[in-house]
Amino acid sequence: MARIRTIKPEFWRNEALSNISSEACLLAIGLLNHCDDEGYFNANPKLVESDVFPLRNLSSTTTVLLRELSDIGYINLFSGSDGKTYGHIVNFSKHQVINKKNSSKIKELCELPYDYGSDTVALQVGNGKEQGNGNGKERKKKSKPVFSISVEKPESVSDRIWEEFVSHRRRKDARITALVMEEITEQAAMAGWSLENALKELIVRNWQTFKADWVKDKNNNSGGSGLSKQGEINQRVTAGLTRGLIGGNNVKLLGR
Repeated sequence: MARIRTIKPEFWRNEALSNISSEACLLAIGLLNHCDDEGYFNANPKLVESDVFPLRNLSSTTTVLLRELSDIGYINLFSGSDGKTYGHIVNFSKHQVINKKNSSKIKELCELPYDYGSDTVALQVGNGKEQGNGNGKERKKKSKPVFSISVEKPESVSDRIWEEFVSHRRRKDARITALVMEEITEQAAMAGWSLENALKELIVRNWQTFKADWVKDKNNNSGGSGLSKQGEINQRVTAGLTRGLIGGNNVKLLGR
């Protein structure tokens, strides 16, 4: 069921959103209406298209549009424990005030990050036939490279780990933006991990991003920061300050 949501003025001057297609930007708004009260939604491209674009003929597939939003850090995509694909609008709760909020039924299903990879045919909307082909043969369509990096190396991260992280994101054809680094920094702090250890973990596990929930059962002494409780609190405070230093006002998204 669609819901009424808030669109903030800064949405229209957001630099990250200005770098994606107009259809992806429209999808960013539509997902707000169709996600649950914690920002989660079923990311099946056919369902997304029927909800957000019921009367439009798109110039691109919904799969590609979802990837555009994922690449700039507006949404995270997950493989659910039920075999389905789900999405979450990053920091949805920070900008949406929900009265009588209903707990998300999808949240508990989101176990692992979903990786589209560089080939989008796996979640192609429709019958997989290239338009105008006429012979019914399926043809894979490679997406255009989207990798870029628009932030400096954080001081707390060593050169070696940063280079590995950049190479890792390049292989996944995923941008490294201020918004992406802000989210990873915040999630690392929530887990009580240093940013460097969080980057190590996502590289080793072949994740595209890092979530505190994914490592909540892991011993911090083996992969986390090894901080005391007070140290974790201090790190969270630092992460909050870092968001302002890394992100700035130019990367605040509607879902943030």
